[in-house]
Amino acid sequence: MKQVVSPPTSSKKRSGLRRFVDRYRMETFLGASAILQIAALLFWYTPPNTYDHLDKLIDEVAFVENLVIQDPNVGEAPDDGEFEVTDTLKKKEDSRIAGAQDAIVSGATAPVDLSPNVQPEYTKDAQSAGVGGTLTLEVIIADSGEVLRVRNIGKTLGYGLEESAIQAFYKKRYSPSMLEGKAITVKVYVPVRFSLY
Repeated sequence: MKQVVSPPTSSKKRSGLRRFVDRYRMETFLGASAILQIAALLFWYTPPNTYDHLDKLIDEVAFVENLVIQDPNVGEAPDDGEFEVTDTLKKKEDSRIAGAQDAIVSGATAPVDLSPNVQPEYTKDAQSAGVGGTLTLEVIIADSGEVLRVRNIGKTLGYGLEESAIQAFYKKRYSPSMLEGKAITVKVYVPVRFSLY
């Protein structure tokens, strides 16, 4: 009888993964390397989440729970050292301010500055501190050309620069903005640059 010698079973039945690695050796190592590099980058560059929203919420709830509301002294005159709160100090705002339209959005003509020589003063405090920059002012111009309201809507520079710019724009006069042949109240945004140079 002839005896057939078969190869050892371990080399005959290689696992599917082992055969894949042997067949695609370069691609397997490149793919594994890429996956490890991406994982390392994600874990290396991801900042830790140290801010816990729950702690802030717990602190706010604790503050509200400790808050004590007292009944006002109804009918009693205020003692010395106290003052009476009244609504008589409220300044009434011009009704035209609420109806102000954005000149660009509404398609109206832009108001023309009739007093270009009126410029904001660069305060001495800001000059000595070396502070400069650009403010963005919201200027509401009435249908008569007068300035109704000026306020800073951008960043603040400090050292009295905002107040100086607001005072200067209250002194300006404009030609009214026109829409379909009629003067209207408009809102414009004006950048004001303060520069030492």
